[in-house]
Amino acid sequence: MNKNKKTILTVTMILVMCFLMAGCFNSTNEPTEVPNETINPDGAPMVTTEPGVMITPIPEGTNAPMMPFDWSAQSSAVEGRINMFSEIQESHVVTCEQTALVGIKFTSSYKGELTQRIRDMIAGEVMAADSNITVVAVTADPSDVASIIQLKQRKDAGASDAEIKPEVEQIAKNTNTMR
Repeated sequence: MNKNKKTILTVTMILVMCFLMAGCFNSTNEPTEVPNETINPDGAPMVTTEPGVMITPIPEGTNAPMMPFDWSAQSSAVEGRINMFSEIQESHVVTCEQTALVGIKFTSSYKGELTQRIRDMIAGEVMAADSNITVVAVTADPSDVASIIQLKQRKDAGASDAEIKPEVEQIAKNTNTMR
């Protein structure tokens, strides 16, 4: 009886192994699903991955036109991300051409001063939002922060970059402003 149990167990194990191995092999020669390609009205191919979803591929080696960042409409989002830093209570951003001025007010619990680490974190947020910004000047000087708030208000009211450029350059070149 003991020999019969061993034989049945061995045969069962072999069958189970055969089924497991057979499940690992792809026995069908059917192609896998590929995206349908259609032609865009401008002649560029469009790849559809799901019904109703169209993606226009960007040719390699070309710079895709990016939507410019609208600072007048979206600066509060960047300021909100900067305000999330533990040291910062309030921030204000104004841009002029490729320069961004950031005025910050520290929290009452922060007893330090503006450091290169804080400046780099702020510059990272600004440059991540708008890749056209090449210079980020950060200041915590109260008079400069007040000037940045006024410049931002003027720009929101319709002032051009040329009109605010002298003030922006002056604040950016101050000795207490980190670039």
